[in-house]
Amino acid sequence: MDRCVPARLRFALAWMASCAAAGGCLGPKAVNQTRMRYNEVYRDTNDEQILLNIVRLRYADSPVFIDLPSITSQFELAGRGNYLGGRGNQFPGQTNLGFGDLALRDTPTLSYHPRAGQDLAKPLLTPLTTELLRVVNAGANLEQFLVMAVNDLNDVPNANRATLLVPRVADENSAYRYGISMLTALLDRRAIELTVGTIEDNERSDPIPVSLLKGSDFLSAAKDGYAFHVEKDGEHATLRRKDKGLVMRIYPREFDSFEMQQVVRIFGLKPRLPVYKVKSELAEEGIKALPIGPPQSDTLYLSMRSLLQIAVFLSKGVVVPEEHMRNGVAPTTPGPEGRPYDWTQVTKGLFCVQVQASKPRDAEVAVKYRGYWFYIPKNDVESRSVMAIIELLFAFQEADIKQLGPLLTIPTGG
Repeated sequence: MDRCVPARLRFALAWMASCAAAGGCLGPKAVNQTRMRYNEVYRDTNDEQILLNIVRLRYADSPVFIDLPSITSQFELAGRGNYLGGRGNQFPGQTNLGFGDLALRDTPTLSYHPRAGQDLAKPLLTPLTTELLRVVNAGANLEQFLVMAVNDLNDVPNANRATLLVPRVADENSAYRYGISMLTALLDRRAIELTVGTIEDNERSDPIPVSLLKGSDFLSAAKDGYAFHVEKDGEHATLRRKDKGLVMRIYPREFDSFEMQQVVRIFGLKPRLPVYKVKSELAEEGIKALPIGPPQSDTLYLSMRSLLQIAVFLSKGVVVPEEHMRNGVAPTTPGPEGRPYDWTQVTKGLFCVQVQASKPRDAEVAVKYRGYWFYIPKNDVESRSVMAIIELLFAFQEADIKQLGPLLTIPTGG
């Protein structure tokens, strides 16, 4: 029997050594068991951070963002054993093989990036561009985006005072939301589409004889964003500017539909046009049009909000405990009959954060703040999708930030 012991020991030690040395014994199982767990925790903590900052803004408190740009996890497998020799069990708990153990460790390193200065100000304070309407084509709801991200459309206001931390006067957005609901109804039945296109400007140059134009003239005009348009007489051409940008196309069958008539009436558009331009009021064309106003316009001029304004607007959908309203912890705005104005009506159907004293059981995301739990229920699909849009907008706004500030790195393994 003694001659069998060294053979068994050699087998056990060889097995532990091969596991420790060969990545194939550990790697795939480690990825399988940890990647999705990191994924879920990363998403959950992102949602919690966004919700916490929205709640903070409802209390007129400062938002704080701490990014987690990288997670580095190292897996270690270690084994050891010793052969004490001898016949039978000489000591309690000891075998003919002696003692041995096998240890597995996961040692992640988390790199935190607290945002400050330009890293914080640029994505939060820069107004969005109309190009971000492409998130609608990426799956976002048009009505949600236009209600949360736009201050006004062709001078029709969307509760602009709701973007203030402490508004002194109540505001509402019923006319704006009705117009947006009509626009959304058209999009839902594929009566309109938002796309990038080219439109010739209505302004044109004086007629130029076609005989005087050369091929190089056409090329130079196209290079500078212009195009020659041959008139009906065939002998003259006019130079027109070509705008390339976001447009809203209307199918002819919808020109006289009830929804389109309401959109034209509310937002002051020229009726029965197949294409409307979509521009930001910050664009040069938008600034020129503002003093006159947009009645009978061929353009939808949008005053876009910044991410901070969006977050403050959404914070008006946070339900505040009566206690915090009575003692002045949460800011209030005087409403009808001297009662505090209910700001949740400006985000009704779009975004709502519930509150209760105890930790909720049915929450999709929940955070504790000032002694209460604020949460979004699992069955509130609208509020959940708004959270997803917020994360998309953050990603778009940060796309051009190439350099990050100093990183705070914390090894968590032990």
